[in-house]
Formats: sequence, structure tokens, C-alpha cells
Amino acid sequence: MQVFSIVALLGTALVANCASPEVEQALASSYAPVYVECPADVQWIRPPSGLSAAERDWVLARKPVVLSALESYLTPLNIQGFNVTEYVQLMQGSNYANVPTMGLAISGGGWASGVTGTGMLRALDSRLPAAVEQRTGGLLQSLTYMSGQSGGSLPITSFAVNNFPTADEIILQWHPDINRLTATNTTPYAATTTSMFTDVGAKAAAGFNVSVTDFLGRALSYEFVPGPRGGLNVTFSSIVNQSNFINHQMPFPLLQAAAVEQGDVEFFGLEVPFANTTIYEMTPFEFGAWNGSVSGFTPMEWMGTALDNGSVVNASACVQGFDRAGYMMGMSSSAFNFWYIEDYSNDTLAQFSKRSARSGGRTEAASLSKRGTFPVALLDEIVDVFNTSFNLNLSDTSYAVVPNPFAGLTSSSSSFRTSSELTIIDATEEAQAIPFWGQIQPARGSDFIVAWDDNEDGNPYQWNNGTNLYDTYVAANASGLAFPIVPTAATFINRNYTHSPVFFGCDVNLTTTNSADSPIVLYLANSPYSAYENFTFIQNTFVPEQISEIFVNSFNIVTQGNGTLDAEWAVCLGCAAIDRSLPKVGMQRTQQCEQCFSRYCWDGVSDDSPTGIIDPTLILDPDVDYAEWNSTNPF
Repeated sequence: MQVFSIVALLGTALVANCASPEVEQALASSYAPVYVECPADVQWIRPPSGLSAAERDWVLARKPVVLSALESYLTPLNIQGFNVTEYVQLMQGSNYANVPTMGLAISGGGWASGVTGTGMLRALDSRLPAAVEQRTGGLLQSLTYMSGQSGGSLPITSFAVNNFPTADEIILQWHPDINRLTATNTTPYAATTTSMFTDVGAKAAAGFNVSVTDFLGRALSYEFVPGPRGGLNVTFSSIVNQSNFINHQMPFPLLQAAAVEQGDVEFFGLEVPFANTTIYEMTPFEFGAWNGSVSGFTPMEWMGTALDNGSVVNASACVQGFDRAGYMMGMSSSAFNFWYIEDYSNDTLAQFSKRSARSGGRTEAASLSKRGTFPVALLDEIVDVFNTSFNLNLSDTSYAVVPNPFAGLTSSSSSFRTSSELTIIDATEEAQAIPFWGQIQPARGSDFIVAWDDNEDGNPYQWNNGTNLYDTYVAANASGLAFPIVPTAATFINRNYTHSPVFFGCDVNLTTTNSADSPIVLYLANSPYSAYENFTFIQNTFVPEQISEIFVNSFNIVTQGNGTLDAEWAVCLGCAAIDRSLPKVGMQRTQQCEQCFSRYCWDGVSDDSPTGIIDPTLILDPDVDYAEWNSTNPF
């Protein structure tokens, strides 16, 4: 990396009384947010009571679209004893109020989770003929929400800012074979570190705090955000201008991040959040938190504006352009503090939940594991650049820093009430690796959530063991939120839930509230069906052959090997998707669906007996183990 002096950067960006075209021009020419006159008709802080008016109206307008998609999805399933026409008519008769609210959530896990999760999304898309043939296509069009955390934030953001293309279309736009962290020339698809640090420097020169989140966000933008200079002018709030968002033809995107709070434990000069820290969510309409040390929401478009007790501090200095799409991905993905502490503690401290259950095992584990972490030298180099260029220390460099819109509010805790800044990190550090939190809030009323987990819990081979789903159950139960009861990782392993689909919450008595207020959750863990895709979370390049294998493997997980493992699986998926909505319109679960649930729903029986190492052979070709597969697939 090359370093430079801040004095060589652009001066402070100040656009006074600017019209929207002027703001757009400013954002297209510089990464620095801009200052504008504050509008008079903005509710700067909204209490966390229900949805915002904008989201409420959007969701209501999407319901007829969802019902139309549901009809197309359900009809070819031919669920025995279920009348699709009657179901649709009853939903219309309720003025669409009872149309089920469904979503998907893609876990953290770096680029690997991003691409495998994209494969999952692809297998649910009615625009993919193979998915329609397998009768899983169309569920994606029936969803209201899609949420991403850390690596999962990459596809969720990218699909939204690119106007919801197909997975096959978007992968061509990503050019995943290009390494955005080591580019030696600036092109439309990548930029040198000098170029990206110059962008970051423009933001610093404008008087805003910068950190590794900005650098990571700029790198991610060149891959996942459309437009010149890595989508420089694309903001998260601009998603509302996408035609498929306006026409309610895409699910509503949610991102998740977490707070660093006063009193958090500290290692090597860096803080590590406790498991009950505040969870922030980012939507095209708002930024904020439902509960915790802060509770409330502020408009996403005006993120970065200094507020005190719910009012602007300077009516001539409201901020636009702070919410760059890349920065939102960076804020959800940046766990620099954990990467640094792990490296300097020799992987003994600041472990993600995915590393919390060391299994021990065979001496050849390291040679067969694809797991990795960022080299110490690289992290030190980044710290040196921020110190030399911006006079920032290690702590200042490590976290996203956002002007605190909740300052002065009585609803904020004392430390947040008096702080001018929020310090934000990857919510995986808070043991919330699957981004359920926003979707399980009562205001959203979720009925069914598809959870994709590729956060690599199980050592030494980095498959998944259900820890992340269990962690959300624990947090939801402690917060009084309706969520399925989930067993520990041992049950996932012993009952083979790590390699086959499983529903939680089918029986309302197996939920935290003993009620249908809890969604049914489908847990899908990345597993080796047709290829070994347990890539290291830091792998950020994939050649076309790998992408093809990833997409096929994810497709096989979602479709259960094109139905070869269970020809009735697609029907069972449809049964779970609509189950919560049936009693709302006076319909009953069919006998075929009951039989499905007896096979695929967790029955409340735990098996906490000792487990072995998760080291499967190919599920669709059990005679092929990793060593044999890798000899002809050296990725």
C-alpha cells in the first residue's frame, strides 16, 4: 500500500442550498458526504413503535404482488387436499391483510457466504427455469423481506442497488475473479489502494471520521455496486428509486450491525462486544435499533446529520451521502477488531461463535481445512496507513464511526445520550451471525423465514453446526421475542440437521411464546452435496468454474438434489411457507403437510451426546471424500 498526506486531498465538501442534481453531482465526484440546508418536514427520530409509515405503506402495496407470486408458486406443487384458488380468494377477501409475511436471511461468513447464499437465492427464483422445474422457483418472488449480515450483506445490498436482477445476471456484473484488495491498476471493476485511500481521505478532509470500514466499503463497491468509480454516488437510501422497488417487485432489504458499548471487554487495545449489545438495522428508509442502549430510528437518507434530543444541531449542515451502499456493506462486514485480536492472540481470543466449539481431531485437519484468516502483516499495514495518513490509532482505525442521531434522548442509555458518535461493528461478534433480528420484531409479523447459514461453525473443516441459529433463539428468548426453540449444536450434528433441511417452530408449543406469533424457520446449512464449498471466509476471488460449482451445490441443497433425495421435498417447503397463514383464513394444515412436518420439523427431542468431527463425504456421491474431490478440483 502507498501512503500519502491528507493535506494533498480535496478540501472540505460543503454544498449549501443545493438542489438534488447538485447533490448527485457532488456524490458522483467525491466520496465525501455533503452538507445541505435541512428540510423542514422531516421526522428526525421515530420511536420504535411499529413500522415507519414509508415501510408500512410499501409492505401493504407489496402484498397483492406477493399473493400473485404465491399463487404461481403453489399451483404446481399440487399439495394434496389444498385448494389454491380458495386460498387466494380468502386472502383477497381479507383485503390482503392475511397474506403471509415471509423472508430470507443470509448469514455472515465473508465472500463465501455471499456467493453460496446467492446460489440459494437463485434456486428459489422463478426466473430460473431449472428452479421452476424443481418447484422451488417462485418462493423468492413471494418473500417480503431479505436480510443480510456481514458476508450476507454483500448479495442483499447488491441485488437491491442493481434493481433485483437474476443471480446469473448479477454474477457477471460482480467479476468475482478480480481481487479488489490487491489491484495494481484502476479499472471500472477495481481500484488501487492509493485510489481507494484517496477517496477515504476526501471524506476525512470533509470533517468526517474514517476507518477501515471506509476502505473495505470502497473495495466492496467495485464488486457489488453498479456505476462509475465503484458506484461512488450510490447510496443505500437510493434503493427507493429502483424501479423494482417502486413497483414492489423485490423483497425489502435489511442489513444488520452491532454496537461497541462502554464497558465492553478489551484485548490488545480493542474492545469486544458482549452478547447482549445493541443490534442496529439499516433499511432504505431508516437506520436505528428496536431496543438496547438506543431505541429509535432516523431517516437513512440523512444518516450522518448531527442531532441532539431529536433536533438538528445546525439547520444549515444536514448531511447527505453518508449512507454510501459500500459503506453500509462495510459497516455490516467489518470485524477488524476480531481479526486483529485473533491474530495477535494466536486464535485464542475474540473468536466468532463459529469458532467457539473446538472439536480437536485428526492431525491432518489443517491440511484439509480451507479456513484462514487475514495475515498479521496485512492488518499491521492497514493500521500503519491510517496512522500515517489520518493520524488514527489502532482503536480509531478498527470501527465504523457514525454521528450519533440518538444523542440527548432520554430513551438512550447514559453513555449513548452524551456521546456524539456511535461505534459499530459486524454483528457476528455479538453472536448474531444470521440476520434474524429485524425480521422477528413484532412490527414485521414474520410468518416464515428461510435461513442460509455459511458462517463455518464446526472446526476443523469449517462446516456449520447450528450454533448461529441457537444463539438467536437464546437472544430472542431473553428479549421476549417470538422465535422457535432451537436445540444446541450437538443435536444439529447428531440428528443430521447440519446437512439436511430442518424446520423449527412448526409446533407452536416449541416456540418462545407458545404461540403462532413465532415464524417457522427453515434452516439450510451450506453442505457438500455435489462440491466441497467450505471456503475460507477471507477468500475473495472465485474463478468461473468455482462459481458454477457453488451455484450447482446450493441448488442441490435447496432442491434436495433435484428431488432425488426426496421427491416430495418441494411440497414440504410449500407447506411450511404458508402454514402460519392458514388459520388466519379458516383453512387447516393438510394431511400431506402433516406428514411433511413429521419428517422435516424438529420434534423437540434433543440429543446432546458427544459428537464427532463434521467431515462429510459428498451427499449426492458418498463414495467421494474431500481429498479425492480436491485432487481434481484444486480450488
